[in-house]
Amino acid sequence: MKKILMSLFTIAIVGTLIGGGVIAFFSDVEEAPGTFTAGTIDIAIDGENPWSAEFAIVQAKPCQTWYQEFEITNVGNNPCVVWKHLKAFVTGGGIAVYPNNGPATCSSEPEWQVDPKDTINNIDDWILYDLYSEVIEPAAGGGTDQWHQTLFTENVTIGSIECVYVPLGSIPAGGKMKVIQSYHLKAETGNEYQGDTLSFTIEFYAQQLEGTQLVMENKVKAQPGEPSVVQFGDGMVGYLDYNTVGSMFDYTFSATGLKKDGAYYLIYYADPWKGDHPGAVIATLNAVGGTIASTSGSVNLNMDLPAVGDDNVLLGAKIWLVPSSDYNPATKQMTGYNEPNYLFETYLIWYNDTDV
Repeated sequence: MKKILMSLFTIAIVGTLIGGGVIAFFSDVEEAPGTFTAGTIDIAIDGENPWSAEFAIVQAKPCQTWYQEFEITNVGNNPCVVWKHLKAFVTGGGIAVYPNNGPATCSSEPEWQVDPKDTINNIDDWILYDLYSEVIEPAAGGGTDQWHQTLFTENVTIGSIECVYVPLGSIPAGGKMKVIQSYHLKAETGNEYQGDTLSFTIEFYAQQLEGTQLVMENKVKAQPGEPSVVQFGDGMVGYLDYNTVGSMFDYTFSATGLKKDGAYYLIYYADPWKGDHPGAVIATLNAVGGTIASTSGSVNLNMDLPAVGDDNVLLGAKIWLVPSSDYNPATKQMTGYNEPNYLFETYLIWYNDTDV
């Protein structure tokens, strides 16, 4: 008990001395100011922010094509991904003017003859759709380099993509995206659609590059020298989750519907062809039954994406999945190009390596 009391007494004395400022230790304190500023995500459409333009096609006839073009500017200070979304579809029979001597049920006599009650109004299933996007680097960089993709070539109807978010690409801060689309009423559209109407809302959705999730699609050139066309819905698709900031590039990747089995490389591809320095192998993967099972890992790239030396350094980084037979990891070069065995980015990515 005596020892315990002495210990308590000693602790009390020391506490008193410290509290009284008698005991001091050599020390040094350095201070620096710290700040945190949230970035901004903001886009303007055709120079309008907010966007209020209205698009209308009138007196549409079979075989005719109507084009619409937008220019999207990233007026925020962060790269962003943009999707196009068609929603709020409303179809109708239009103005009823026939028959003149009775209840007006149809827009014309030909429509009344084939659809007297005007119940066939699904005109959205008869409008073919075309969509192309092109990203142009910020004006500060010269505004000449481009990344582009063809998303549809009148291979879908507008009705089939209602409420589907279609990835147009990513826009660097200060960059622009040109979006060209067309609407083509099928040649075989029948008289039952005379006078019918379709209204819908066009939405462009921009979101920060958060690293989840890059969809990678099969893209095939319709003709040599033409832009590759995204093969939506063919079952061949990959998904890449990644971090946008860190000392290691962390990833999770999976794919289905691949045309061949065996070894693949997930690569950062740096233009120009054949992907010279500073490209990199992110992962070596294996496909079985056309599937690459979900695989996670970390790799020290020792560089930002995109890296200095890449022709796309102001636009973003391309991520490809390529068969190992078509890529040399030692030289970081493509050694062949054999469609349709690849998966490509649907937008360009950015990664900040905090060690460089």
